[in-house]
Amino acid sequence: MPIENASEWDVLVGRVSGTWDRALLKIKAYSENPDRFAAGNELRAGDDKKLLKIISSRKSGHSLILDCGLKTTEEAQSYIGLELFVHPEMRPPLFDGAFYMDALLGMKLQTESGEDWGEIEEILETPAHDVYVTKCAMIPAVDEFVVDRDFENRVVTVRAVPGLRTDE
Repeated sequence: MPIENASEWDVLVGRVSGTWDRALLKIKAYSENPDRFAAGNELRAGDDKKLLKIISSRKSGHSLILDCGLKTTEEAQSYIGLELFVHPEMRPPLFDGAFYMDALLGMKLQTESGEDWGEIEEILETPAHDVYVTKCAMIPAVDEFVVDRDFENRVVTVRAVPGLRTDE
């Protein structure tokens, strides 16, 4: 699936941790999708988003070894430390009601009465639950506080409970 705009390839799926047998890349995978690094798939590497097409891959301990058609050891070594990205459209589909966390970023957060609490700027992951952060509030992402997530209109509705606003 060639997708032209490299800047839109912003879903982090791994990092090049080293090289293997001359021109192969050793990868630390961040993706749990078993097919993410299968032959034929494409990745973008680094800030300038160099396109890599996976020719073959295999597991080696906790890492993956990818053949991306690189010709020399030096060329492969130039990728060490680079992060690997896919386009959001390349993520697997989710079951009804599920969503990717990054879909919440930039959504408007409002109370049940319609009071605007800003846009979700960050999502903190804690052991108990996630927390949605805006300029004026930190909202635990649990049913007691989050009333609705309207992805079509890009609005998250929350129950206004004393103490949730950080600017009061």
